[in-house]
Amino acid sequence: KKGKETTAIAKRTIPELALAASYRRSRRPLFPLPPLGLSFPFHPSPSPPALVLVARWFGREELLLGEMAKKSRKRRKNPMASLTDDLVVEILSRLPIKSLSRCKGVSRHWRSLVSSKDHRRKLSQTHPGLFYRTINSGRFPKEARHFTHVWEGRRDPLVCPSLSFLPGYERISIVDCCNGILLCRFSESTSLDTFRYIVCNPAENRFVVLPDSGCGSDLRVARLAFDPSFYPYFHVFEFVDDDSKGVTGAQIYSYEAETWSYKESGWSTDTYIFHDSRCVFYNGFLLFVTGLCEALVVDVEGDTWWMMPLPDDADCDMGLEPGFIGQYKEHLCYINKVEDKNDLSIWILEDKDEWVLKHQVSIQQLCEKSMSRFKSMDYHVIGILPDCNFILYIAGRDRTLMAYDIDREEVHAIQNLWPDCWRHCFLYVPLYTE
Repeated sequence: KKGKETTAIAKRTIPELALAASYRRSRRPLFPLPPLGLSFPFHPSPSPPALVLVARWFGREELLLGEMAKKSRKRRKNPMASLTDDLVVEILSRLPIKSLSRCKGVSRHWRSLVSSKDHRRKLSQTHPGLFYRTINSGRFPKEARHFTHVWEGRRDPLVCPSLSFLPGYERISIVDCCNGILLCRFSESTSLDTFRYIVCNPAENRFVVLPDSGCGSDLRVARLAFDPSFYPYFHVFEFVDDDSKGVTGAQIYSYEAETWSYKESGWSTDTYIFHDSRCVFYNGFLLFVTGLCEALVVDVEGDTWWMMPLPDDADCDMGLEPGFIGQYKEHLCYINKVEDKNDLSIWILEDKDEWVLKHQVSIQQLCEKSMSRFKSMDYHVIGILPDCNFILYIAGRDRTLMAYDIDREEVHAIQNLWPDCWRHCFLYVPLYTE
């Protein structure tokens, strides 16, 4: 009789489906489930009768099921909810650009943390931008300077594109950009006969006016060399050239010494550098590409000059646009166009003197997603995103800013720049020193 009564209570108060659900949710079940159609007295485990008595004591099974639901909610609690915002930002600051962009989709709170102005200092490496200028004779002023974010074009700019914190900013032009600081040239008067150099950090509104280099009104090729991980001080190179002999030397400004010093060139004669020659500062050396099959190399002190061979390819021709040289992760990278086909070749310097072809990209793949109304098989490489695998370039007549994912071999159209955008742009990543 007791067995029949216990069986009836078990059937009435604790449905088998509820027990099955609690069994699936629990990592360590109190008892194995009985086969369907069997009641608890026929099960070998002694636990069910005790559980039935608990349900009988309270008079209804909802109390027991409610306790099970509370335990289940405790187990499902999000552990990230206990982290403070400062700790989350510290974790996010260690992620590369692409991974951090994906973290914006985790929640609205995380997106607000990444986009907040208060955290730009820590997350500065994740917000690359682009300085570029437009030239339009039908407006005033004829030239205008712009700044846009690479991934978030509608976002408020990190820096003021006019660089209004600089003296005489109306007459300033950007010459070079290197690891978060800019080299600018500004005219001391409206006549533009004399000018000076300014090195500035737009993220912190700090600048240094360099002393006169003695070049007068000659607009020489100037470049900036700076890498805080290699050397805390910057150097400015102003190359001296002769129309018949090419580069004869360089005036080098050292921020540590606060003086200019002249160094004679160690390159061969008839070596020329142009104002739009692409260069990179890599491991303490400044490297140029000029359209030949060699890269021009000089160290920051101006003591070592040599010419490094570029990949032995058929496109080494002065008639083609000079290639792009930059840094891809920890390697030196050279990007050029394949002759006749205009495809893109990506080379990596794995050893000191060995270039390895990573892969080639067709011109159709590079330009097929262009936002331009008039498709054009033309593109111009801007740079390589630091600590990332994206190559930035401009394609089409409407100057569409695009990115090529090297690892996934995917093309992404980012945004349209102005049709009258000048092709020589500067990739900028903010630098915070304090």
